[in-house]
Amino acid sequence: MTIVEFAHGSPGYLELVRLRDLHLRQPIGLRLRDEDCVGEEGHRHFALMEDDLILGGLIANPLGSGSAKLRQMWIDPNQRGQGLGQELLEEVEQRLASEGVRHFVLHSRENAAGFYRNSGYHAVGGIFTEVGRPHLKMEKRLE
Repeated sequence: MTIVEFAHGSPGYLELVRLRDLHLRQPIGLRLRDEDCVGEEGHRHFALMEDDLILGGLIANPLGSGSAKLRQMWIDPNQRGQGLGQELLEEVEQRLASEGVRHFVLHSRENAAGFYRNSGYHAVGGIFTEVGRPHLKMEKRLE
């Protein structure tokens, strides 16, 4: 497995968009629209790959001042439960940390909060609704 970063607008990025729609939006009865991707040219787009197949993805939005917001992480449903999400998350955190990021924030679907807690994140505030689903704002600070 390797983690590849795709430039915004590249064929790899476009495939990540298609797969985000397939794995994150369609299962909850939504579709990823063009306006949902507005502003992503300033974000970083990571894919977990095996050979030429994308098995997962994660977006990092640099916020400045050593912070980044992690967005829309997913692993192919047929590949879940094998530690691939942990591998993707840790590698992206390490790459960003090597560039000075020490504070990570994310909005976790409530059913995924345990995964992030096990990765060192903690909830900040209460449950809120985003894309029609309960979410928690979570954060992690590196020493």
